[in-house]
Amino acid sequence: MAKGNSKSRLMAATCLLCISVAGSASAQTTPASGSNAPPAPGEIVVTAQKRVQKIQDVPLAITAVGEQAVKDLGHQDVTALVTRVPGLQVQQFSPTIVAFNIRGVSQNDFADSQEAPIAFYNDEAYVSAMSAISGQNFDLERIEVLRGPQGTLFGRNATGGLVQYITAKPTRTFQAYASLTVGDYGEIGSEAAISGPLSDRVRGRLSFSSDDYKGYIINRIGPDVGSRHFRAGRAQLEADVGAEGLLRIKVQGMRNHHETSAPYTWLAAQPDADGLGVPMPGSPDNFGYKEPDNDPYTASFNNVPNFDRTYWTASARYEQGLGGGIQLTSITDYQHLRKDYGEDSDGTPQDNFNYYQHQRLWQASEELRLSGKSERFNWVAGLYGLIINSNAHAIVEVPAFGLTVTAGGPQSTHSFAIFGQGDYALADTLTFTLGARYSYDRKKDDYTHTQNGAADLVFNPSISGLAVQHYKNWSGKAGLEYRPVKGVLLYATANRGTKSGGFDIPNFPVTDSTGAYIPNIFETIPYKQEVLTNYEGGFKLTTANRKIDFNGSVFHYDYKNYQAFIFQGLTAVIRNLPARVTGFEVETNLRPVRGLTLNAFATYLDGIVKNVTLPAGRVTDRKLPQAPRWSVGGNAAYSFAIGDGGTVSASTDWRYDGGSYFSTFNAAIDYEPGHVIGNARLSYTVSQWTVSMFVNNVTDKRFRVYDLDNSATLGSSQATYTHPRWFGGTFTYRY
Repeated sequence: MAKGNSKSRLMAATCLLCISVAGSASAQTTPASGSNAPPAPGEIVVTAQKRVQKIQDVPLAITAVGEQAVKDLGHQDVTALVTRVPGLQVQQFSPTIVAFNIRGVSQNDFADSQEAPIAFYNDEAYVSAMSAISGQNFDLERIEVLRGPQGTLFGRNATGGLVQYITAKPTRTFQAYASLTVGDYGEIGSEAAISGPLSDRVRGRLSFSSDDYKGYIINRIGPDVGSRHFRAGRAQLEADVGAEGLLRIKVQGMRNHHETSAPYTWLAAQPDADGLGVPMPGSPDNFGYKEPDNDPYTASFNNVPNFDRTYWTASARYEQGLGGGIQLTSITDYQHLRKDYGEDSDGTPQDNFNYYQHQRLWQASEELRLSGKSERFNWVAGLYGLIINSNAHAIVEVPAFGLTVTAGGPQSTHSFAIFGQGDYALADTLTFTLGARYSYDRKKDDYTHTQNGAADLVFNPSISGLAVQHYKNWSGKAGLEYRPVKGVLLYATANRGTKSGGFDIPNFPVTDSTGAYIPNIFETIPYKQEVLTNYEGGFKLTTANRKIDFNGSVFHYDYKNYQAFIFQGLTAVIRNLPARVTGFEVETNLRPVRGLTLNAFATYLDGIVKNVTLPAGRVTDRKLPQAPRWSVGGNAAYSFAIGDGGTVSASTDWRYDGGSYFSTFNAAIDYEPGHVIGNARLSYTVSQWTVSMFVNNVTDKRFRVYDLDNSATLGSSQATYTHPRWFGGTFTYRY
């Protein structure tokens, strides 16, 4: 990295940290507001509105996965969340990229410089890099999933919602635990934490996680693929400052080392009249290769995939009271990412198509906000600043054509926002909410495209003014919540969310019929910001004994300039298109008797992308990708005493997703039929020891979680299947 860039990075991080520490000078804080009644057993509190509330008191569609449920997910990747959350899909074809999809809103571009419209947060700190998400689900207090635009309080890239991890915090009493997991494919995983007071006013917490297993896809001609070699650690220091002030500093690091991740399964496909892939079972690809069997967990890779990633972050959170129920909160965050990745994209023993990614990224952010409450008025207002510097390159090797392409370069984002939201009780039963956020983004691109070492296209500010883009975004929310009787909440909202525009990183830029770049090639690289307006109404019902929650919502999205990801030929681009989504959700949580919790949910979606130009030129409407019309799921957990001080716990979670497409084009090869997946877990606890047995993907269901249509160029499709059935056991000791 250049010396000047390093200095800028250090200065940004130092300035932001100074802002955070400066706020601690005369620290006093007041407890976060919440309902008068404490949470019932099994209820979860959340911070979806930047204050602590019981989930049933929040007038929006939100699901929270509690601490025990998170531990039940074990060392599964983040895709395991889908069995717990309505309307959520997760596309993770390897740890290199995680793309969330909520109610059909997603962005499946795998270019490292892109940000997603489903924001990811860790302890209220925004994580811009999709390659930094995997692996953060250890030693958590809970996971919150907010559905629908959240731009007012959370920012420009929460167009369709957000996923937030809340880490377990330092405790005022000594606590510790350690767990060891053994499972199929030689898996050995661990998780441990130690927490407690260091003095009367200072507390600390150390956490660690690891996971190792061998490849689960048999490679006929080399090492098996799909392995994992992961380490992560987190250190937190929390201190009481002044009378009641609170300062928390957190440092976290993660490392993936020489993983053979992202294993593809080869599927034969040929283009139809629209240029879209159609499955061709038993047929060879364009190079004459044909798979000898139909087993998705057996392949022939001449180029073994490799994934290396180092990611670390440091953050400081400070809270202080200003009197009169007003509180100041400062959240300072710095992140650094280094990633190197390579794959055998053709998925065959032939050296036809190899793909590599290299990324170096740092980001720094600061949120400074005030909040307050009175008898009838809750409010929050603040400022937010974000700097992202990313240098990402993709390398495409096509030995069959004697071609090596390198595409990419530095990109920078400077963003500033001001926001505010207030809830005013018009009457004892009626509350009005109004909020707004203004964001300004300045993005700069320095893109270079080379073929066989010779630069043939350069796009930067010295070449074109289009390489610097300015985006002025505003988000807003207006809503009513009505509580006619105790335990009943009705709400209606109009909510606008935005996602900033950006730049394509095409591996092969657009050319004319002669193969020359089109005259207006620079105009095809930037894409516009998208705007989603959500009209939603919902209800939350809680029985008098607080043992049953029943929630539902109906919504309509008016989606302008939807950033549609399109993969055509061997290149990926984003095109702005109109879209719409209409749907509804229902979710119920039951706590009928002590030790038993039941959950069930259902989601209906009707999502359309309009005016899609297919590869052969036909313009038509298409279904939103990864948006099954119906998805239904549920989970159950039961604990009961046995013997002398022992406890048995059993849990299971299941989900059905209807058929859906992986791409905006809706190619036949990209259609995945409906399927059911489930997991089960059985535990026995006595004294401080717990022994658990688990099986993930109980029925060994084989379905794709990702697909890439290369029928027109390779005569095949590259698919990634979910993990096969996985048995294992976990041993846990708690002090």
